Amino acid sequence: MRIVNGPLPRERQWTQSRLLRAVNAYVRDGFLPETVLDRAGRRETDDRLPAIVAAIKGADPAITLQAICTRLEAMRERTPRGRTSWQPSSVKMLIERAEKLGLLSTLR
Repeated sequence: MRIVNGPLPRERQWTQSRLLRAVNAYVRDGFLPETVLDRAGRRETDDRLPAIVAAIKGADPAITLQAICTRLEAMRERTPRGRTSWQPSSVKMLIERAEKLGLLSTLR
């Protein structure tokens, strides 16, 4: 709902029930495929940290894992477990997740 209502003024925002009725009507009238009514797949995890690491790695492909750790600590980003100090193995795992999500090219 946050994405749908984001650009709309407060008085024109959709409620969940109104949006569902509208989508059902569009499906019934053939404007949308029935697949839009299927349950959304479960999101694996938050992709914010892989996106940040992918941006750092994309800006400087030769950067070391330890340098990424230092940069994340300077940005005061917390690790996935909530700690303040980063380890290279955690950064490596995030780079692999970023590649799997398509945020980073596998060619390094």
